[in-house]
Amino acid sequence: MAQGAKVTSIAVLREFRPALIKFVEEARASLVAAESECNRTLEWLRRDRTVYWKKEKRRREDEIVRCKTELMNKQRSATGDPRSAVEERKALNRAVQRLEEAVRKQADTKHWLRQLEKEQMQYKGMAQALNGQITRLEDKALHDLDRMAEALEDYVSMAVPNSSDMGEAPRPPGFGEGDSFSAAVASIGDQAATRSPFASYRVATPSPGRRRRAEMHELADDTPRHDLGRTDRKKQEDAIAALLMDQPPEHETTVSISRGALEHDRIYLERVPPIDENDSGWYLAAATEKGPDPDRRELLRVPIARILAFRPGLEPGLRLCEGSLIVAEGSLVLSVTAPNDTLAYEPDSGSSEGKTA
Repeated sequence: MAQGAKVTSIAVLREFRPALIKFVEEARASLVAAESECNRTLEWLRRDRTVYWKKEKRRREDEIVRCKTELMNKQRSATGDPRSAVEERKALNRAVQRLEEAVRKQADTKHWLRQLEKEQMQYKGMAQALNGQITRLEDKALHDLDRMAEALEDYVSMAVPNSSDMGEAPRPPGFGEGDSFSAAVASIGDQAATRSPFASYRVATPSPGRRRRAEMHELADDTPRHDLGRTDRKKQEDAIAALLMDQPPEHETTVSISRGALEHDRIYLERVPPIDENDSGWYLAAATEKGPDPDRRELLRVPIARILAFRPGLEPGLRLCEGSLIVAEGSLVLSVTAPNDTLAYEPDSGSSEGKTA
């Protein structure tokens, strides 16, 4: 029979997340550094030592020829005393030893060059497998940590008393001040807030590590364009403005998108913590009928201005706070899911005018 887990702190799961990200980054950097060091050593053997000992061998062969010539000249000019050519013989012996050393070094260089090339091929195979494991660890472990923490938080929240026993409820994330918030609190009353059917899309949002590796991309001019009429756009903007807004992101900041997402009419966007100062935090992907489908391909980064050039009606939604999730058909916002996974907004039937939950 399976035993239950003893969890004493949900916060520890959240705190472990950055440590795991740091480990993944350091492991990947170590693999790159090791491969670079191997490549530098190979290039040193190929371009430096091989050429050097080849030249040295030729130079020392010339030195032997010179020493032999000097010895012969000395012997011709000698008066019959063999001791008169002692220095020349010593010089010739030294030259022969130096040539033997050059030949030996040249052979050693070729041997270790072949050996290192063989070792490099084996290392690349193992490093590629390890890098794949690191990528899977990054995708799955971070996802599992987030899901575990969220599941535990949901479980703990089940024990919270009804709002009628607690007095005035605090403002939940995802709602603005004023009438919309007051109406939302009143509507919650003794019943639970409506859970958004689109909250499950969060599982498809990639990890920070994958978004950090996304490459800058220029959208093609033939990317499908979607817009709303002036009246419908104004109604949608006013409805979304009633929700909890953040500072509008600069149009130069980027959105991480899955490949081919803007070819689909229906998309979803989730705002997560940005990965750097140029990132808006928004992630955009296709919202398929079969539900959330994590994209394992490499992501792209596109400036917000280019996204709005093809779907201008999304601009009000991009001002929503971190944790918000939008589902849109073209430029029409179909729903806004608040950070607490409640349905904060959906349009009225038959029009683009929205209502707040």
